[in-house]
Amino acid sequence: MNFIGLIYYFVSVLSIALYVASVQFKSKKNILVTQFFASMCYLIVYLIKGAYSGAYIEVLEEVKDIVFIKYEKKGKNIPLAILIVFIVLLFIVSIIFYDGILSILPLLINIILFISTYYKNPKYIRWVMLLSGLMWGIYNIYVGAYVIVIGNILEVISAIIAILKFKDVDNNFDKKDMMK
Repeated sequence: MNFIGLIYYFVSVLSIALYVASVQFKSKKNILVTQFFASMCYLIVYLIKGAYSGAYIEVLEEVKDIVFIKYEKKGKNIPLAILIVFIVLLFIVSIIFYDGILSILPLLINIILFISTYYKNPKYIRWVMLLSGLMWGIYNIYVGAYVIVIGNILEVISAIIAILKFKDVDNNFDKKDMMK
């Protein structure tokens, strides 16, 4: 195995570990910070594989995470206009780097993910991770990132565990918001 192959496997395993661990945090801020570092790893994997649509969307994901983390730190709601700007940018990147019907998957996945991270309650991130793990699995098979597919399976399992683990916390979060 060459040096690039070693980097691919190391970064793949690290990205899997970070993304799987991300939804096991209670706070949205910690989820986003962990997912930011996972996205950096995924970016490297997609660049190695030549999956430029996925790579550019990962860059956009990282920028979105930075912006959303800043709002979380301040305890402020994320303006809807910011979410819309990121979704429009997703469409632009997807059109520029379109390379077949399956290159649309990163667009769809990230629109759903972006919307889930827009909401304060982290339960939406956990539920969407369940769906996105399956969708990313299809994309990763398409681009030949087979090690990451194992991670996608683990993401789905981790999301299920987190949904069950934080069920009461997330439901109380909703009740607290309704009382305001």
